[in-house]
Amino acid sequence: MKNLSIKFLAASFSLLSLMGCQKDDICPESTQTTPLLVLRFYDAQERDNAQAPINLSVREINNDTTWLYRVNRDSIVIPLRTDADQTQYEFILNDQESDTIPDQSIETNTDLLTFSYAREQEYINRACSFKINYLDLKLQVDGEEDGEWIQDIFIEQTEVTDEASAHISLYY
Repeated sequence: MKNLSIKFLAASFSLLSLMGCQKDDICPESTQTTPLLVLRFYDAQERDNAQAPINLSVREINNDTTWLYRVNRDSIVIPLRTDADQTQYEFILNDQESDTIPDQSIETNTDLLTFSYAREQEYINRACSFKINYLDLKLQVDGEEDGEWIQDIFIEQTEVTDEASAHISLYY
């Protein structure tokens, strides 16, 4: 009988410890965390016509690493730094680094884009912790030595709190 009561106590303890787990111990994938910046490209002559740049490469300039993205779409999403109030990217048009035999008739053109913003932490919950929202978004474009290929910019939203629509329109 004593052995049966010990088993009953062990089973009861196990059941109570399983019931102690809370729903918010795991962050669901559907929970929105720190948003990415959404950029949309347009033809500069036909401003309503979304158009993908040709052989666009995007490189994040960081003190520690350089991230590379190859893009063939009219919209892209890129991360902004969560540990600084500024993020820099090189947007390289007609980048042929991936080609085995580069076409010498096509010139590459690099623009340096500097995104500046204020960061605001928002508490989500215990499992997901915090997310960063970006406020007062500004953009500076520098064509460097080869001139600017991005002709015009329009900041659609100065607050980056979600990825539902484009934050910045780039015309080339």
